[in-house]
Amino acid sequence: MAKLLLLLGVIAVIIWLLTHQRRSVRHDGSAASAPRPAEKMVACARCGVHLPQSEAVSVAGRYYCCPEHGQQGPRA
Repeated sequence: MAKLLLLLGVIAVIIWLLTHQRRSVRHDGSAASAPRPAEKMVACARCGVHLPQSEAVSVAGRYYCCPEHGQQGPRA
């Protein structure tokens, strides 16, 4: 009985190692890349919502969350 439990334990460890290794390697065989650096966040001059700078609309040096807010201008 003890040999059977030992065998089951060894099989469980092997399966865990294989699944863990698959998660850390991409499907194309290369190792997972490092995470991207954080992107600068800006606030909409009209409504104040925060969004990544790359997604913001820039009008006259100010950032807006959408083109409509860019047309309306900053909140008075």
